[in-house]
Formats: sequence, structure tokens, C-alpha cells
Amino acid sequence: MTIELRHFRQFAVLGEELHFGRAAARLGMAQPPLSQSIRRIEDHLGFPLLVRSRRHVELTPAGRVFLGEARRTLAQADDAILLGRRAAAEEMAGLNIGFVVSALFGLLPAAIRAFRLRFPQVGVRLDQRSTNEQTAGLVQGDVDAGFLHPPIHDAAGITVRTIRQDPMVAAVPETHALALRTELRLADLAGEPMILFPHVQGPNLHGRLTHACRMAGFVPRIVQEARQMQVILTLVAAGMGVSMVPSGTRAMNIDGVRLLPIADMPRDLTWDMAIAWRPKGAGRPLRSFIETVLELAPEYATDTDFCPSARTSRIAEAEPAESA
Repeated sequence: MTIELRHFRQFAVLGEELHFGRAAARLGMAQPPLSQSIRRIEDHLGFPLLVRSRRHVELTPAGRVFLGEARRTLAQADDAILLGRRAAAEEMAGLNIGFVVSALFGLLPAAIRAFRLRFPQVGVRLDQRSTNEQTAGLVQGDVDAGFLHPPIHDAAGITVRTIRQDPMVAAVPETHALALRTELRLADLAGEPMILFPHVQGPNLHGRLTHACRMAGFVPRIVQEARQMQVILTLVAAGMGVSMVPSGTRAMNIDGVRLLPIADMPRDLTWDMAIAWRPKGAGRPLRSFIETVLELAPEYATDTDFCPSARTSRIAEAEPAESA
């Protein structure tokens, strides 16, 4: 005989009632099968659990010890079932991932693919929102993680990790004289009609870009504003002006636009992408998604084709050393 949970449960109820009839009624079974079951448990253990008489039932000292352990075993079994159900419900609940449009051209698709391979049972819903809208969603709990542009504000309890930094480059129409160059300086953009994102969309970066232009000796002549990089690049392609955009926008493949590195653009003036989430109370699916993102992040950390150090390295490799 193998003692099973049902045997522990039968003895636990009998130990509370100390009456076979009442215990059988609580268990939803007849009294004779209950009596037989308890006898089999005692035979298997090799010692009596009960002292029986016609009027009442008492626990032996061994029976009292066994009753306590039976109750603990049942409680542990109930906890195991509860935790298992909670974990299963958590995985089935799915994740709501916020994102800004530019995240679609970098790490986000790769992270989703990798995560779905690891956890195909977890549903993933993508929700396009601005950085401010994602921040509000993270605080309120209707966004589990967000791909956004730091910094974020009024976000107590939210963790933010930068996962990509794109240098700012010049975007010029392919038909423009500047498009014949391999590299520009900020002063080359002086006097050109410029298309930029609105100041309210990214006041810190907008301010630093215009300051860099002033340090180069000119005030940018902004003739058009657009919130989305696809729109900015399309306007540049149409010949309406030039722009300064993140180097990662080349992944958008907008025809009619040439992207050129800017030699004197401050190296710390970058267009950053971050992943944000609330660690407190994060379930296993969210923790695993964040782990997946951070594992992949080094592959997407920067655009080396427009990184000044990378360009310098390639030039040095291409030029033969002078003979002594």
C-alpha cells in the first residue's frame, strides 16, 4: 500500500471529529469504507493511530503526532496547487508592451521573436504610445514594459535601462550638393531650411541640437516640424529642407535621402532608446522578457557605421602606413 493524500485527508478529518460517522459524512463516504481505510493505514504504518471503543474514538500518542504531520502535508499540497495555478494564470495573462515608432527599427522585433521562441504560451500585445503615455501606463499598471526615449519624469518605482544610443547625423536630399560629400560639419547646415521634431516632443535633445548649431556659428532656420522620423525623412526627400536625425533611421529605407556623419557633432549628443518597467511585483513572464531584451541589447547598442571612433578605425585600416 502507498499512503496518498486522500488517506492523510481522511485521517485529518477523523482526528478532528473523533467519530467515524461524522467524519464519513464530512468526507462524503460511507462509514465502513472509512473504517477500512484507517485500518489499512495503521497496518501499513505498523502501529495504531486510534483507541476505539463503542462510545468514542481517541488518538494514540503516535496518532497525535501523525495527525499534526498529516495536516502539514495537506497544507503544503494545497499551497503547491495554489502557487501552480497562480503561475499558470500569470503566464496566460500575457504582456502589454508599449513602444515608440522608432523602436520598430531596432531591438524590439528581435526581442519579441526571441521571447516568443522561449515562451510561446505567453501572449504579447504591442501598444504604440509616446514616451509620456508609456510612463503613465507603467505607473498605472496597464503597460508592463515600454520602449521609450529617456529621460522620463514622475515615474517613482520605474526602472529605466538605456539599450541604444544613436549619434545624430545629417539628412539631406540626394539631389543636394551636400549629398556628394562623405562627411559634414555643423556649419555646412547654416542657412539651409531645416526640418526638426517639435521642441515639446523632446525638449532636452531639441535644445542641445540647436545649442550645438549656435556653437558652430549659426541659428538653425527651422521651416517645418514633424513628430515622426518617417515624416521628417519624407519631407527631406521631397527637397523641403535638411535635418538632423538619429543614425538608426537609415533602417527606414526612405528613398531620396542621404545620411551623412557630422564630424563636430558632440559625441554625447545621442538619440537614446531605453526599456522601462516596474520591478516590484513583476511576474515571471515580464522578468524573462526584460532578461531577453538586456541579453540582446549589446548587439543593438549603437550604430557603428556612424560612430566617430569606428569611422576613424576603418580609415586607419584602409590607408597604407607611410614608409620610414
